Amino acid sequence: MSLKQIGEMFDAMQSMHTDSDLRREMETFAKKLGFDTFVYALRITAPSLAARDFLLSGYPKGWVALYMASRYFAVDPVVQHCQRSSLPVIWDASTPGDGRASEFWEEARSFGLQAGVSFSVHELPGITGIFSLSRDVSLDLHGESLDALVGKAQVFASVLHHSVLRMHLPKLVPQATVDLTARERECLKWSAAGKTTREVGVILGITERTAVFHMNNVVQKLGAANKTQAIVRALALNYI
Repeated sequence: MSLKQIGEMFDAMQSMHTDSDLRREMETFAKKLGFDTFVYALRITAPSLAARDFLLSGYPKGWVALYMASRYFAVDPVVQHCQRSSLPVIWDASTPGDGRASEFWEEARSFGLQAGVSFSVHELPGITGIFSLSRDVSLDLHGESLDALVGKAQVFASVLHHSVLRMHLPKLVPQATVDLTARERECLKWSAAGKTTREVGVILGITERTAVFHMNNVVQKLGAANKTQAIVRALALNYI
């Protein structure tokens, strides 16, 4: 995939504003690569933030309902891999498993999910996007063919993830899009380093009262209960 093609893909998805638009783009991409079904899952597990999940699915509705009801995300080896690593994973439902993992693969096969490839995108700590392509027959790709598939899909996963965050992160995690001033960030940085508000005031050349004022603003903007929680959220969301 050339830089021009990547740029065109990015521009096209940046112009999309609905889930239906993104889902159609995912379906078109999946079919071009020879896959029947697809899914994108956004998992938010950042420290001090309420857990959130968002799904754009081209999987059978029955499988999605069973997956959620059975809480298969707790035993799904693909999800576990993607939460730990940025490396793509090629999977096959014929893979032996123990206990619930074996049950999981058996159920997946019954819905035509025999094999596939999955990609994770880690943009912020605790915010992970997982894009999967699957089909009802095992993959039979080697060498350059496999490299080309993985390369194209990894780029697509990154662009898709960026588009989903643009559209949905402000609603799912309002704290991730707040506007902190330069002075508020400075107070946060030194507070995170263990400094008291009096020490922060001395370092920044402001009064302790002003330092407290800025930190109170930060606590309010991040929807935190106190300064400690505000620091934890700010670290998780890369504000400092």
